[in-house]
Amino acid sequence: MSEEDIVAELLVQTAKVPVAEAPRDMYEKVITQWREMRAKRLELERLAKSAQHAETAFKSYAIEVFRAQKLEGVMIGGRITGLNTRPVATVSNKEELIKFIRETGDLALLQFRLATGTVDEYKGDGKEVPGVEYIDVYDLTDKKA
Repeated sequence: MSEEDIVAELLVQTAKVPVAEAPRDMYEKVITQWREMRAKRLELERLAKSAQHAETAFKSYAIEVFRAQKLEGVMIGGRITGLNTRPVATVSNKEELIKFIRETGDLALLQFRLATGTVDEYKGDGKEVPGVEYIDVYDLTDKKA
């Protein structure tokens, strides 16, 4: 049986058995499989990160060559590579943007992401941030016994 088949079968089994009723042999298989898959994923991510680092360096260099030499495109091996330019909005004056948002109330201009560290600092100082609550987030650990 291939590894893919083992994973597929275990996924089918786990879908059928409620977690409160899972026998030890099943959750041991699940944990063992999770460890194996996690190790493989981490190795793949390490390899991908290394490849992405080189790819980004080559891309940056190529972009600068195109810009410095004013190239429109280069044909290599039957493929054409060219420089694409598109406008992207960026904040050039934070105070003016905040003033505009306050005046218009248009929060759609923002993307929300909570600065957890700042909320934690407030909490440490005995202050509460309105509209924020703490929730439990669960994860697994895996270390040598």
